[in-house]
Amino acid sequence: TLSGMARFSGRCLLIAGFLYVVGLVVRSLPLVFLSLFVALLLTTLLSPVADWLARHRVPRSLAAGGTVLVGVACVGGLLAFIIPRTVSGVVAHADTLAQRARGVARSLTRLLPGQALTLDELGSRAEAWVRQNSQELATGAASGLSALTLVVSGVLLALVLTFFFVRDGDSLVRSSLSPLPPVRRRRVHAAANEAWKTLSRWVRGTVLVALIDAAGIGIGLVVLGVPLALPLALLTFLGAFVPIIGAVVAGLVAVLVAWAMVGLKAALITLAIVLAVQQLEGNVLQPVIMGRVLPLHPAVVLLAVTTGTLLAGVAGALVAVPLLSAVTAGTRAFLVGGHGPGERDEQWPEAPEGPADGGEAQPPAPH
Repeated sequence: TLSGMARFSGRCLLIAGFLYVVGLVVRSLPLVFLSLFVALLLTTLLSPVADWLARHRVPRSLAAGGTVLVGVACVGGLLAFIIPRTVSGVVAHADTLAQRARGVARSLTRLLPGQALTLDELGSRAEAWVRQNSQELATGAASGLSALTLVVSGVLLALVLTFFFVRDGDSLVRSSLSPLPPVRRRRVHAAANEAWKTLSRWVRGTVLVALIDAAGIGIGLVVLGVPLALPLALLTFLGAFVPIIGAVVAGLVAVLVAWAMVGLKAALITLAIVLAVQQLEGNVLQPVIMGRVLPLHPAVVLLAVTTGTLLAGVAGALVAVPLLSAVTAGTRAFLVGGHGPGERDEQWPEAPEGPADGGEAQPPAPH
């Protein structure tokens, strides 16, 4: 009917307006948005642990804080284990890397028509360029320090937000939706709940797929005797969070490292291992683990990753697919979330009571 079409059009305009406002916020406050999004991703992983502790009579604040601290300690310990070994591996194979680099430089000089540049001439030109652009390099170093400060600020903000989301997530949702009329509240709550479930499933499914990919490629590199196998496995794990493009980049880096540090034979075997792992992921892991979590066509996923990269670089590539999945699921739930005949308004569930923690409320994490 005409009224039904009008209501549908109004809802579409409302959703479009919401997405437009989100886009403005992302462009105006990228650090705040990324910190918020990372906090939501971490909350999907940490809130089940905090909920389990709260059910076993651990105060909610202590459960949330302890869970976040343990997560930070695990990540920090992993980096402290990997970074020194990466540096030592690069130093130990510095001669091999230099020899490979000289070989690549000779090959490049042969490709230049009419140019017979030697390595010494290339080095002299590079040194002259550095002297001429020392001021620009100093400015770039200062900009890099400023960017590092922003990254540290964003990490701290994300951790603080994660603590509050894990501890007070459900109460935050209820208080933010309470001003809405009952019917609108029901629709928005259904949309938010479905978006949260989709985001949680995406994070957990991606972590599982990434662990399997990293284990497969890491074991193959160890067997081949390729140095930096652990850092390359970590890069493979992180690359899984950028669909399609991340796996290609991580695999290419692994092949290049195997060629530079071991040789052509090891590089070809590494390439075969990478292709085998990616085929396993594309034909088995993704359909089984992520098929229901990410109901998006690969073309849509590729467009989302590309658009996110163009708008916000690597950070945009990371958030594009999970954000699109959550918005799609939430929009679908909002559009079909009306009352049926004889239905009453949804009653808000009370937060489960836990042990007293200084008299504060003990709401569960968002779910």
